[in-house]
Amino acid sequence: MYKLIISSFFVFFLAKGHTQTIVKDTLPPSFEWSFHLFDAPYMIDAARTESIRGNDGGAPFGGKVKAGSYGKFYRNLSMEQATDMARNLHGSLYYGHNILWNKWLKPTNTKKYILNRALANITALGTDYLAIKLPYGFAFQHEEFHRAVMTSRHIYSYDEVWNFGKGLDIAVTRVKDEDLIYLKRHFPADQVRLSAAGVEGEYRYLQRMREDNFFRQTGYPMIGISLLGTLHAINYVNLPFAERFNAITDSILSYDKNNILARDFTGYDFSAWVYDLFTPDEPYEARGPWPGGAGIKRPIKESDLTPEMKKFLRQTGNMQYLNLVSPFMIGINRIQLKPGYYFNFALRSVPTSFGYYAGGDFFLDINKRQMMVGLGLNKSKNLTLPAVELRYYELIKKENARFNTSVQLSAWMQPKDHLFAAGKADFGMALGMQPRYAVTKRFSILADLSHKTKGWMFGNPYLDSKFSGRIGFSLKTR
Repeated sequence: MYKLIISSFFVFFLAKGHTQTIVKDTLPPSFEWSFHLFDAPYMIDAARTESIRGNDGGAPFGGKVKAGSYGKFYRNLSMEQATDMARNLHGSLYYGHNILWNKWLKPTNTKKYILNRALANITALGTDYLAIKLPYGFAFQHEEFHRAVMTSRHIYSYDEVWNFGKGLDIAVTRVKDEDLIYLKRHFPADQVRLSAAGVEGEYRYLQRMREDNFFRQTGYPMIGISLLGTLHAINYVNLPFAERFNAITDSILSYDKNNILARDFTGYDFSAWVYDLFTPDEPYEARGPWPGGAGIKRPIKESDLTPEMKKFLRQTGNMQYLNLVSPFMIGINRIQLKPGYYFNFALRSVPTSFGYYAGGDFFLDINKRQMMVGLGLNKSKNLTLPAVELRYYELIKKENARFNTSVQLSAWMQPKDHLFAAGKADFGMALGMQPRYAVTKRFSILADLSHKTKGWMFGNPYLDSKFSGRIGFSLKTR
């Protein structure tokens, strides 16, 4: 199926070639720093999680929230807050590269423009690699998406990025076996989503930065992290098929035999993901004891997977190659179809709580009316179901308006109760608005109000029906 989708989009892209113009990133460099300081109900769940930690307890939450627990929100960021911070860190570096290269090599003609963009992307890859190891970097985004799923169910964890770990191999630790037993028993779909959420975070980061490059024309030089980040996600999903995978898992099992809290919450993500996907009714403790040590054996080896599990994991892994199909991958951020009409696209496949999503994001700017349309399919064992999303940016077209708002509407069909083997589907939808008030030309107050029904939603930690409200601020250069 993924080959058919790729072919279809390239046919469309090439068929329109005679009317397309690649738009150069020639606007003055720009950057926006934003953060949603208040994020409810997630901040309440995070405070409850911190209170449990303070009492050395476990899920579910049953006590009182200590006032000081709210002040530790920075240790339990929501998916949206983590994406804010990754965008702020990497985006500020991209802005710096654009400033420097526009000063050192002004793009006054096509040759200089290509060289300017090539050099900016090369140097940006270097600082991206360094920033990966930092709090609020790309690896942090990956791990925080894992942790957001646990925090939503009041399970405490710790991101080893705060110890400045090595690259993308940073672990999430300090998770109790009893909490994982609780999660699998009461929320098996969250257990599945937990393992897949890290890669989901990587794809959400890329989507967010593409929005900036298309709609805000920031010109971020992010080819390097787009390619390497996507290849990392593809290889990570497919890692259980590597010859060395069982040996790698054995090496994990040889460490921390008696220190449960020092262990990663799962080992490698996608052998555990597909195992839990197929075994929603199996108790977590059925994984067996940690070999020669204390507690439950968390990592799932390739040899633990059935042929059916391997077949679906292989299918999911193949679908990840869709994420490479986009003009953004080679630095083309806007395509002019005709004067006033701009377009771009990025295909996307994401492992979910019930299987995987596969589709595409279509970026449109039609006479300054900006929108992103998402069209895709939700795939499980027995079902292939539709999903659609529309984001319309800045509804108010009045020039220099202080107040504006964007709106988002999503609708989907997903397997009933998130069960991979379900034969029936549930309908779900979400509606949101993102008002913004410009206090000055550069400083704005932001909000994000949304409601979703039960279901998996890209970049949202909750599988339950939930109303969310966020308030924050932004600072921009242009």
